[in-house]
Amino acid sequence: MNTDIQRIFVHGFPSLYGGAGTELHHQIIVWRKLGLQVHLIPSWECIREPLYEEMVRLGVIMHAPCDWECLRPGDPILSFCNADFLRALPEIRKHTRRTIFVNCMTWLFNKEKEAMQKGQIAMFLYQNEAVRQSVMPTLRKLNDDAQVQFLTFKPYFHAEAFPFITERAADFFGCGRISRQDADKFAANTLRIYDSFVAPLPKHGLFLGFDQRSEKKIGRPFDWIQIAHNQLEVSQQAFYKHCRIILQPTDTTENWPRIGFEAMASGSVLIVDNRGGWQQMVQHGKTGWLCNNERDFIYYASKMAYEPNLRDDMAEAARLRGLELGGLEISMESWKEILEKVALLPE
Repeated sequence: MNTDIQRIFVHGFPSLYGGAGTELHHQIIVWRKLGLQVHLIPSWECIREPLYEEMVRLGVIMHAPCDWECLRPGDPILSFCNADFLRALPEIRKHTRRTIFVNCMTWLFNKEKEAMQKGQIAMFLYQNEAVRQSVMPTLRKLNDDAQVQFLTFKPYFHAEAFPFITERAADFFGCGRISRQDADKFAANTLRIYDSFVAPLPKHGLFLGFDQRSEKKIGRPFDWIQIAHNQLEVSQQAFYKHCRIILQPTDTTENWPRIGFEAMASGSVLIVDNRGGWQQMVQHGKTGWLCNNERDFIYYASKMAYEPNLRDDMAEAARLRGLELGGLEISMESWKEILEKVALLPE
């Protein structure tokens, strides 16, 4: 790789479930493919984390929690949506000025704005160009230093972890949603939508990521909808094997939803909100459905239940779309360009 950057540090630790942690997991695979030495500085003791052994196999170097002494001037240190990173920036910058923040949301953290104002972040990275264009002017107003970089990369999705499923249960129509348990991840009318769409077989729902916050927002799911607190109760792969469709109305505006890649790789057709990152990810009527209102969700869910051939065609088109958006080669080229820009940052 033609760059002066030979190693990269990350504050945080990857995870199997959840946007930022999963994103980090897949990007580490790319960085190692590029020949980068990857160092992880977690916020907590991570030896019992599910991905610890995989990190060891990948040759990732792990440090003690918040061990900033291992940093040298010129080392890039990056973090995905980690509030601890933002709080630790004053200490981190005593060792290196190449501080990089990846905000996986569509809005700005207060600490992120404060860090920009103080000149503590050298580069902001985004998965979605529309989000970069939306938030960059706000940050620029806080600090007009031309050396601060705002760049978009193409994140890798490790599709091998989510095999394409062609055979699902034939005696019911599986549907579901997957997210964190946060109330904002659920639209208030979620259960009305699930109740109202029709299918030629008994409906069987599965909500992966559900707790008292979710229930307070939407109410107790029907008896035909199974709930699971997290992936320890039902794995993501088992969830997608269950779901012919992902029926997911939310109150949030998604940035670059990882579950979209998981669903496309697995063959579960997406029925989602017509806003945010879904608009870049889903080709309406070809690889999934973008919905403007409750009626759209009900109509497209019913259509997918009654038109299995169309559903299968869309699932295959979505699989190819996922490889196009999150493939290894395109991501590797993207990261090469980012690293060339990182090498030009002040040390």
